[in-house]
Amino acid sequence: MVLERPKSLRELALVHLRNSIIDGSLKMGQTLSERSISEELGVSKSPVREALAQLRDEGLVSIEPQKGARVFSLTDEEVTQICDFRQAIETAAFELALSRDPEGLAKSMQRVVDNMARERAAGNEKAYLALDTAFHQMIFEHAGNDYLTASYTRYVGKIAALRTHLARLPQHTELSFEEHQCIARAVREGDMQVIRSLLAEHIDRTRQAYKSATIVLEGTVAQ
Repeated sequence: MVLERPKSLRELALVHLRNSIIDGSLKMGQTLSERSISEELGVSKSPVREALAQLRDEGLVSIEPQKGARVFSLTDEEVTQICDFRQAIETAAFELALSRDPEGLAKSMQRVVDNMARERAAGNEKAYLALDTAFHQMIFEHAGNDYLTASYTRYVGKIAALRTHLARLPQHTELSFEEHQCIARAVREGDMQVIRSLLAEHIDRTRQAYKSATIVLEGTVAQ
């Protein structure tokens, strides 16, 4: 009989902190106290410190000597670079996925879009945003290239956290959902030219929305 190995304290702290950053429970720029986190989770500071170091490598946390750790924050230039990265890598993944598994990609994306519609109708924002992340990860799953997947996965947490941040803007989720529907439809039709155009519009709106979010949500970004 093989017993399942329990998660280490480091992994438990890592998952908790990563999810809290992605779902917005921990705000952009928020200071992180090792003591408070260790007390909340009922663990020592050591696994919390190790988890924070991992999150620093993922770009979700910044750690400065004498100042401690805080949740990442982004400048307009950094958001532009993230969008450039997404545009390049998601376009490349789409081209591979459409050439290798067009039917599988189309079915998977339509299933995710249907689930997004259900969660949106139910007002379940957290589940909807998780599906939004899954929608984009689906491209890489069907592209069949481990190097593209690894490159995207390294930053998927930061991208998901930014997505949560922007979701608080008026009409952002509604517009985003409509764009996902259009992309899924273009995938069914196998039209890479349309997909490329829709994806560019979808990602570019993130660039524009971040400036608005910084102004609208100024009082909630760093508490």
